Amino acid sequence: MDGPLAANSGHQGTAMALAPLAHVLYSRVMRYNPADPSWVDRDRFILSAGHASILQYAMLHLSGTSLSADDLRAFRQWGSATPGHPEAGHTPGVEVTTGPLGQGFANAVGMAISERLLRQQFGADAIDHHTWVIAGDGCLMEGVSHEAASLAGHLGLDRLVCVFDDNRITIDGDTDLAVSDDVAARFRAYGWDVAELGEAGEDLDALETALEAARTPNGKPRLLVLRTHIGFPSPDHTDSHAAHGLAFSAEDVSRTKAVMRVPDEPFYLPTDLIESYREVTASAGAHAHAAWELASHDARQRSDWDGCFGVTTPNLADVLPTWDLGSEVATRKALQAALDATAGLLPGLVSGSADLTGNTGTKVASFSGQSAKNLDGRQMYYGIREHGMGSAMVGMALHGGVLPIGGTFFVFVDYMRPPVRLAALSSARVVFVFTHDSVAVGEDGPTHQPVEQ
Repeated sequence: MDGPLAANSGHQGTAMALAPLAHVLYSRVMRYNPADPSWVDRDRFILSAGHASILQYAMLHLSGTSLSADDLRAFRQWGSATPGHPEAGHTPGVEVTTGPLGQGFANAVGMAISERLLRQQFGADAIDHHTWVIAGDGCLMEGVSHEAASLAGHLGLDRLVCVFDDNRITIDGDTDLAVSDDVAARFRAYGWDVAELGEAGEDLDALETALEAARTPNGKPRLLVLRTHIGFPSPDHTDSHAAHGLAFSAEDVSRTKAVMRVPDEPFYLPTDLIESYREVTASAGAHAHAAWELASHDARQRSDWDGCFGVTTPNLADVLPTWDLGSEVATRKALQAALDATAGLLPGLVSGSADLTGNTGTKVASFSGQSAKNLDGRQMYYGIREHGMGSAMVGMALHGGVLPIGGTFFVFVDYMRPPVRLAALSSARVVFVFTHDSVAVGEDGPTHQPVEQ
């Protein structure tokens, strides 16, 4: 509450309701090392409901990353390490840039794909972690969530766990103003394993039990439906849409702190609590990391490990195809020839398309198709899901170890503009291939001529 109050803006309501869940994730369940937020085999945490960023920042500070108390006090201020929405590459411990709802959820699907591919490539001693994502009502209303959830269920991404923050509130009011979906049934239809936790939002042990159960792979991604109460325990704003996007007043904060029985002082951070918390997270993280260092030693000596994680850069010039000056070749055909020639030197390469693989030159001859039965396939068939493809590719790239290439017709870039924009904001190492990029696509008519792009 104090961060949004000091900034006079922010979204404290969701953060308040999810604080017990975040505590359990960061202190009891997730496998990570706060001393090394870039550890390759860490669990990934994605706050798709990025407006609740103050919650993630608080947990990063408590768990012992480099995020300081002064950073929390500078919430939403120009140049601070704690911007209004999480930004990848800006705040240590933040995996992806979220804020546009649904993007983080789809990024998580991409991260789970990368984890699977790398686990198959290097073995579970080197890569074996989970992707945890918190998504709200708004995230799951967005169209990209439908595309990404369908793809995840089809692929059987069983290291992916999504907690659905079912608070039934949007900025305009209750969710029943706009939606009446049965989210649990929807995800079961996609092929997810769904657990409905009910009113377990304040029950730490029940949350831990559910999260640990979701960690066990069973061939399906997991959705945990958690009924929460936005703004709890505010005596004035619990379950109110006013708790979503409006910073509480000083009086609101004081009244809520009285209910919580904590001192009414800004940014109350008891030293003994922080020290105890960090002792737990530092010990668990160091132990897990050290065990991994021993178990993964042989895998990390391989040349393809260096190639995937940027230690070495291959010399591609000697294998790239060439053409005689003046000869004509379609750019997509040239791309396909280049991919076929260099695939053996790029161990992290993953190629695919939104149902236009042959048309865009993104089929690699030596790659087999990724599926629930072919876990090491590096040819992605995203289906007619341009938005989901783009967002998954951003997650794949930000996971690390994978270089995703994905293609569609240039005119369809409008379907995937949000992930293209976020890829740029995140400096993600991703290659979007847009073909059929002129009025020369005449026979298809104006719908397929990208004159305005």
